[in-house]
This record gives sequence, C-alpha cells and structure tokens, in this order.
Amino acid sequence: MGEALAAAYLAERDAAILARNLRSGRGEIDLLVRIESTLVAVEVKTRVGADPRGAYTAEKADRVWAALGRLTPRPQRVDLIAVALTAEGADIRWIPGVR
Repeated sequence: MGEALAAAYLAERDAAILARNLRSGRGEIDLLVRIESTLVAVEVKTRVGADPRGAYTAEKADRVWAALGRLTPRPQRVDLIAVALTAEGADIRWIPGVR
C-alpha cells in the first residue's frame, strides 16, 4: 500500500515511474523514477501510527546502494518516501538525497 501511495505522490509531482520492485542482484529498489533529467531510486518505508523514517537504517542504506551498483544506467541519487498511516489517512514525506 505504501509503495502505491508513494508512486501516486511522485506522479502528481511530475515524476515518471519507470519501475516498481526492481530486483538487482540480492537487493530490490522499491521505485525507479525519472525526475526531470535525474534518475532516482526511491526507498519507501511505511508504518502504521509511527514515523517510518527511522526504518531507513545505515544497514538498509548499504543494501540499497549495493543494489544500485548493479543497475545500468545507475541512478544518481536515492530518495526516501516515508508513509505514516493513521486513522486520519496517510502522511507522506519525501526526503531527497538520503545516504
């Protein structure tokens, strides 16, 4: 659900969704998008009733960057989309350029 919300959020902001759940070696890229002329890998973290940003740990960042090394062309950056699900709906935060 979080990835679908993130993809819709990015598409509303003129990002072209190129791939979802892209397997690369032993890793996976949640979303691969093009924002203007920039190729971006997007990691999506979703939590119910909590801030999902803490789920993007240094270990997870290492796995994402390792997966990127196998892609051609290689994305120029990694963005994080944090989706917090609450009784009121979804709170979506886009954090560009995470490590």
